[in-house]
Amino acid sequence: MTPATINSGLVQKPSSSTPYVPPSRNDWDLLFQPMFDKLLNPPPSVDSQAPEVVALIVDVIPLVQADSIGSPSST
Repeated sequence: MTPATINSGLVQKPSSSTPYVPPSRNDWDLLFQPMFDKLLNPPPSVDSQAPEVVALIVDVIPLVQADSIGSPSST
């Protein structure tokens, strides 16, 4: 049996003359700082107050007296 090379059909990319340099901490800060500023300090036009209560829950769903609840009828 003779050794054979396996060809995946993909063309190998020639190596770049400049090595890959990952972004620095400052690069990440410059990229994401505006997004975090908006998230942590929303513009003043956003109304973050609690919504106004229109009606109390008792007015919307009346209480049912315990003695008025009976067994289900079988008729």
